[in-house]
Amino acid sequence: MNILNIKRPIWFMRQAGRHLPEYRKIRSEKKNFLDFCFNKKSIVEATLQPVQRYKIDCAIIFCDILIVPYILGQKISFVKGEGPLLENLSLEELISLKPLPQKEKDLQNTYDAIKDIRKKLNKNKSLIGFCGGPWTVACYMINGKGDTKFKTAIEKIRKEKLLLVKLLDELVDLSVKHLYQQYISGCDTLMIFESWAGLVPRNEFKEILTDPVNKIIKKLKMLGVLAPIIVLPRGIRGKIIDYIDTVKMDVISVDYNIDMDWLIKNLKTNIILQGNLDPNKINRGGKGLEDAVNKLLLSTKDRKHIYCSGHGLLPNTPIKNVERVIEIIKN
Repeated sequence: MNILNIKRPIWFMRQAGRHLPEYRKIRSEKKNFLDFCFNKKSIVEATLQPVQRYKIDCAIIFCDILIVPYILGQKISFVKGEGPLLENLSLEELISLKPLPQKEKDLQNTYDAIKDIRKKLNKNKSLIGFCGGPWTVACYMINGKGDTKFKTAIEKIRKEKLLLVKLLDELVDLSVKHLYQQYISGCDTLMIFESWAGLVPRNEFKEILTDPVNKIIKKLKMLGVLAPIIVLPRGIRGKIIDYIDTVKMDVISVDYNIDMDWLIKNLKTNIILQGNLDPNKINRGGKGLEDAVNKLLLSTKDRKHIYCSGHGLLPNTPIKNVERVIEIIKN
């Protein structure tokens, strides 16, 4: 069952993660994140854990948006306290990278895990597959590490845009292949996380943001993919209206910095909405959280909406706060 056929669906970004003691337990059994990320048994367990604990309607495959540079052979490691660290390569070197067969075999574990998860998951619950948006993945590949400004990547827009666009096209093709394999393995919904969309200047939106995502969607449809496609363009604030008018997705995922009342008032389309719950408020709990959930319920009462956090759950989020969100929405 895909996510659009569920009445008032609920799930959370990073619902499988460090706020769950059962996740921390299985994570501690692997020496590094990549070993964990490509272990079939770990993928199945981590994906199903939040569905088993919470009354939520969707599972999302446990994976990472940076598996693409890994498959391409760009050296990558995940360092505790620092996040991802990637080999420093020029744009020319990044464009010349090709998928390595041995590393593609690692990714096959993900697709095999999806088949197992779909068998174990209640048929009335949705299974979401995903990838990172081309621009977002390029940010990490160019910068060599996580950041909040990605100045080196932004500089490439101004100085080496032709090469950057070529890299984005390479990432489009890899993203299509990855999403399609997730789809035929059992995912009924697909999502594109464009986590650093807000860094792109408005006059560069078309070439850097919207064209690559539209290419992914078009190519998936040409392959016969029927799954609804969700896109999260995080951080673009008021520019989200233009983004919605331009990108041919089925669902727009709304980050928590956007006023949902304003968005609904200004939308010219009946596109389905997702998200907007502030993970910081989920983390803090109390009346502030309850007021935020009730406000979102009121704002979206006349719209098709998927209840989801507007970004990932924080590692120290109390389980009782997540349960409270679900309780309010279900009631």
